[in-house]
Amino acid sequence: MVYIDAVHYEQDAYGNEYIARMKWTNYLTTQATSECTKSEMIDFINKNPDCTKTKYYRYGSWSVGEDVRVVDNRYLRTDANNIKSDNLGSLPRY
Repeated sequence: MVYIDAVHYEQDAYGNEYIARMKWTNYLTTQATSECTKSEMIDFINKNPDCTKTKYYRYGSWSVGEDVRVVDNRYLRTDANNIKSDNLGSLPRY
């Protein structure tokens, strides 16, 4: 399993925010130290469906978040709709 626990946003030419990079790990109980681009994560999820989740550090421990899925081979989302924008819940920014 791959767990994403932080995201880095950038702005496009129109001022819209999008996820550019994220931090991830294979372990639920440790903070992520590996980093990749959004396109690298999209490629990984397309090749390995159903094995990427968010995770959150709350009340002194890590907990599993939502499944991460790809929309239109361009966006990362945790909810079930097909809105064409990034949405990885309330992960912390870095």
